[in-house]
Amino acid sequence: MSAEKTLEILDLFTFETRELNVRQIAEMLEQPQSSVYRHLRVLKEKGYVIENNGGFYKLGYRFLELAKIVKTDISISSIAFPIMQKLTYETEETSILTIASGLHAVCLEVITTPQPIKVSSAQGRISPIYAGASSRILLAYMPSTTVDELVNQGLLKGFTPNTIVDPEKLKESLEGTRQRGYAVSDSEVDEGVVAYGVPIRDMDNQVVAALSIAGPRERMLKKNEQKLIDTLLSATNEIQKYL
Repeated sequence: MSAEKTLEILDLFTFETRELNVRQIAEMLEQPQSSVYRHLRVLKEKGYVIENNGGFYKLGYRFLELAKIVKTDISISSIAFPIMQKLTYETEETSILTIASGLHAVCLEVITTPQPIKVSSAQGRISPIYAGASSRILLAYMPSTTVDELVNQGLLKGFTPNTIVDPEKLKESLEGTRQRGYAVSDSEVDEGVVAYGVPIRDMDNQVVAALSIAGPRERMLKKNEQKLIDTLLSATNEIQKYL
């Protein structure tokens, strides 16, 4: 089944054309009705279209969920940016805003420290969801079956000797993370980097992103861990006020 053809069907729906039946779609795309029906059946099963009693299809509620995700990501970035600047100023370390994307984590925003030695990261960077504080705090609040899914897809791979790749140890680590309310990582993705991460929740108390601070191990371990966590939590609370 061609993904391109499926997307072409969805592109037919506009503000002016809210409903279409199989015959109309087939004519507009110059495709057999049987082929169009197969695509629509899959879209209907996944919630991307709904069918009324007259055999007309319109866009489904799944798009409302996706729109909410996009809106949340955009608003979080704009809201978090000045707060992250303050966080970096107060901790003198790099602050990172991360969201989950499938079985990976994506960096939305980074504020680097003016310190001569700093942690490198970049907007759009894709990281493993199970390694590093900014990723693992997201995994901790995902469905319990996610670790098994990572195993089944062969995604648990080591980046350093400290990367947790044993499923049972990872589950134990996630439980500890949930109990503490924050994640800690030490050289799990990049050697010599220590990071702390906390969840960001929306108005429904759902975890929608993670805020973390990261820095060189030698410098981070000299700092008061609880003070860093408190500062990180304070910044998170400021972001959550606007979500």
